[in-house]
Amino acid sequence: MKHMKGLALLVIALLLAPFAGIARALAPRGVDALNTQGSYEDGYTRSAEVDIAPHLLVTFGTAPGTQVKLNTASTRPLGNAFDEAAIGKPVAVKPLIGPPRIMIGSKAIAAGVRVYGTAGGKVTDAVVSGAYLVGEALNACSGDGVEFLVSPLSPVINP
Repeated sequence: MKHMKGLALLVIALLLAPFAGIARALAPRGVDALNTQGSYEDGYTRSAEVDIAPHLLVTFGTAPGTQVKLNTASTRPLGNAFDEAAIGKPVAVKPLIGPPRIMIGSKAIAAGVRVYGTAGGKVTDAVVSGAYLVGEALNACSGDGVEFLVSPLSPVINP
């Protein structure tokens, strides 16, 4: 009798195994809802503490392990928001390493200059004590709110 119960459990497991593979294939690539585990190759996901637009710099939110908010001139940025997110919704974050990416300028910025995090998750070329260097402009930014290409650097505070 004991062997029959074990055999029945084995048969059930074998019948259900394909469904686990289907669920895994349909799940987001290696991440759970807030990416507390899984792959971080292309970034990670957090909950938006505030409304966040694409390409803006984000930093730790009130709950650092699960939330992000817009970066300021005096906070260390984690990366750029990959897409748009409303308060409480998931937002993909691209760390400030890797290939060039679009950022949002706070003013006109020349190509080839270093850029620093500033209010509202934007970047500026103004060198301010306590601001974080986040990259170098690969092309010019024509003004506030304009997208332009930046080669990211690991954030370093300006003394």
